[in-house]
Amino acid sequence: MNKKNNKKKYENVNLTRRFLSYIIDWYLGGLMTSFPIAIISQKLFGNMLQQNILSFPKPYGLIAGTLGLLFAIFYFIVVPMWITKGKTLGKKICKIKIVQTNNEEVEFKNILLRQLVGIIIVEGSLVTASAIWHQIFTLLTGINVVSILMYAGFVTGIISACLVLFSKDHRALHDYIGNTKVVMCK
Repeated sequence: MNKKNNKKKYENVNLTRRFLSYIIDWYLGGLMTSFPIAIISQKLFGNMLQQNILSFPKPYGLIAGTLGLLFAIFYFIVVPMWITKGKTLGKKICKIKIVQTNNEEVEFKNILLRQLVGIIIVEGSLVTASAIWHQIFTLLTGINVVSILMYAGFVTGIISACLVLFSKDHRALHDYIGNTKVVMCK
């Protein structure tokens, strides 16, 4: 049978469900990203409260940041690509998922572009992993880009939220980057 005839039809997601999914993922993704940093903070400072890796003695800031990014990649890329097929944990709880704009299942390049490039790098201020990569860049280069990239990410995050709110298909900037959309699932 022709692959085009096998495409699934999906129902659009209401904004409340998508927002709730975002809040859950923001929280769980932040916990996951912060976990290795908190453990290293506990060893260095006697508490888990220090999350600014720029204040860690060398090379611990770089080690903590790299581990934090690896944990973020696990949550935002590995989980939706290979464990829950198109769903972060927030999307799974809210019964929604990421698909390609042509309604086919997402592929690795879609998830990588959407989650890593779109959410973590471009929309940079709305997830913990973004702050971590800004700090790692600063540690590696000596050029403090944290504030500049935080504000740039905040502006692109607002643009992305406006796209979701006011566009017909409710796709965020990261959906356009990854050629994806968020739909209801069963």
